Amino acid sequence: MPKNNYQNHGRRIGLVEDDRMIRTYLAALLKSQAEVGSVTVWESAEDFATSSERNELDILLVDLDLPGEDGISLIRRMHQKQPELSFIVLTSSSDPRDVFAAMRAGASGYLVKDASPDELLGSIRSVIQDGVILSPVIAKLLVDEFLTMGGGSRIGKQGQSSGMKSLTDREFEVLKLISKHGSAKETAAALGLSHETVRVHMKKVYQKLHVASKAGALAVLAQSQSNGVAL
Repeated sequence: MPKNNYQNHGRRIGLVEDDRMIRTYLAALLKSQAEVGSVTVWESAEDFATSSERNELDILLVDLDLPGEDGISLIRRMHQKQPELSFIVLTSSSDPRDVFAAMRAGASGYLVKDASPDELLGSIRSVIQDGVILSPVIAKLLVDEFLTMGGGSRIGKQGQSSGMKSLTDREFEVLKLISKHGSAKETAAALGLSHETVRVHMKKVYQKLHVASKAGALAVLAQSQSNGVAL
């Protein structure tokens, strides 16, 4: 059973956090946002997994260090059942191994709890609008991991060059700013575009580069630059 449910109109957010004080604090931050329609909280992975209300969510924030089943295991298991749900890690750990493990499990974002209230609130707003949050540091870690594990090698040099050259000036500009800012919201603000316009551009970028994720697109960009591909 969920511990609490705060209902309004907008995005439906869930939170799995075992610390009562942190859970209350984060729930208050979330429900203070106009874009948030409901906030439902659970104190363990087991409580969440057996709750029927999990099927009504748009975004789930998950702590990694939970009693019983841990956050990464929960994300991996539930991602198979609810692939449409955005899983965002919210944890005290900034260990790159945890970041990589969470992303491989199906998380689409990673936030650290010890950020200032303003930083955390800004990240939460990005999550609400994008369903994704990657800080520039996390984005770089993912690009490095993608290349190290050989993801970049699956993109042939000729195909990579062709894909990058097929981007319009605006699409390339959007991709570069995504690599700098990490989120569609900040990129939209920097370019004076709407958030939805940036998302449309990124979808076209994914298609042209033959990738399925932001990390993949950033990896192609990084590899193109390191290989000296003329753009």
